[in-house]
Amino acid sequence: MIKNHLWVIPFCVLSLSQSTYAQDMANTETEEFPLHLKEATTAQRDVIFSSVDSLKRLSYADAVHTAEDSVIFHRMRKIQRTVPLAFNEKIKSYIDKYISRNYHPYMCKLQGLADYYFPIYESILAESNLPDEIKYISVVESSLDPHLVSRSGAVGLWQFMYSTAKVYDLTIDGYVDERKDPYAACYAASRYFKEAYDEFNDWLLALASYNCGRGAVRRAIQRSGLERPDFWQLSPYLPQETQNYIPKFIAMTYALKHAREYGIESAPTAFSWAAKPVMVENNVDLDQVAKAVDLPVETVRMFNPWFKRSVVAASADKPKRLIIPETTTLNDSLLYAALNNALNATPQLALAERTGPAERKYLVRKGETLSAVSQKFGVSVQDLKAWNSLSSNSLIAGRTLIVQKEESSTLAGAPVRQDKDRSRLAAVTYTTYTVRKGDTLSGIAMKFKGSTVTKIKADNNLQGSALQIGQRLKIRKS
Repeated sequence: MIKNHLWVIPFCVLSLSQSTYAQDMANTETEEFPLHLKEATTAQRDVIFSSVDSLKRLSYADAVHTAEDSVIFHRMRKIQRTVPLAFNEKIKSYIDKYISRNYHPYMCKLQGLADYYFPIYESILAESNLPDEIKYISVVESSLDPHLVSRSGAVGLWQFMYSTAKVYDLTIDGYVDERKDPYAACYAASRYFKEAYDEFNDWLLALASYNCGRGAVRRAIQRSGLERPDFWQLSPYLPQETQNYIPKFIAMTYALKHAREYGIESAPTAFSWAAKPVMVENNVDLDQVAKAVDLPVETVRMFNPWFKRSVVAASADKPKRLIIPETTTLNDSLLYAALNNALNATPQLALAERTGPAERKYLVRKGETLSAVSQKFGVSVQDLKAWNSLSSNSLIAGRTLIVQKEESSTLAGAPVRQDKDRSRLAAVTYTTYTVRKGDTLSGIAMKFKGSTVTKIKADNNLQGSALQIGQRLKIRKS
């Protein structure tokens, strides 16, 4: 009888009511029951009911039925910080998948990549006063692959669409795509999450909006008729992909937090050296950097996936971040020369980059899709649509598409048309926008071509992202 109670309480009590448990305890008092065991059982009961109360405070959770469920539940409580980590059947199904034998190589690869990317994310999230758990969103979004391009054209570690990247001031031109930069993209994502949380006041809804968009969450709230719902209450009104998005995030958070318990070890990656970020203010030849650190140029490019060319185009006005792998065979003299444009090979190479064609075109063959063309030339579907004025339904077979397009930026040292730049600045005009209910800075920026959150803040002397209904904002006209 004593042994039976000690097992029933930890693993089954969550599906029992307190009255049922009290009745069960009353029955035991009619039998001989040592005082010290009775006191121990009472203490155990209090601990478990405390856990039950914790479970009740979650947005949504199913009853825990098995010993394994109980272990996962208590581990969840220990790792939960700011973002609420619920536990239910859907989350459990994703946990089972992630810790399964079939997923083991994939999870080990993720753990190896996380060893490199997570310290970068943690520093930026802490600097932005955001929950550390948000770093796992990048895992769900891209599997920590900076070159990943989604079916909808989202690119990079945090999967930014072209238009959204521009709103959050990520540079995308013929030389760089900062959606692939773990630093720049994480800063941009941090701005998004801050604005989303300010609007919804619920972390899971803020994270969910990263998948479906804040507009979709607003519409779901309107359809639900609920006032300030949490994610689990709103889930039935959200797109199916978003309904699964948060359970995946919670399951991935749990699996990687407890990787050791499930035998998930860091798989070897090419990030075997300490990475040192430096800001460069002149052209840098990556081939020369590779010679200085005694590594293949492909490895150097892997540390710097956002650069599209072998020359880093930088200037004092537009410095660029370059990651240097600090190898044991690093040649300081060669590295100094490479970073300061003191090598003979660099000017000729830079000139070749400067004088290349402004556009590259491609004749689409029968049966080819935009996705296939984007993968062939290493550009996003969104870029192809923007450069060629295409819609989702446009027929492209037989058409000649722009597959590479230079923007107006120039390499350091190239002539700058200052007169034209000055006349363009002088011609800047503004329009006035009145803030409405539900408006955010990013949402307003997306309504006006060429506008960004940074520009709106600067033009209106805004320190934060908070807006008031009826507030009048000055918006630059493109």
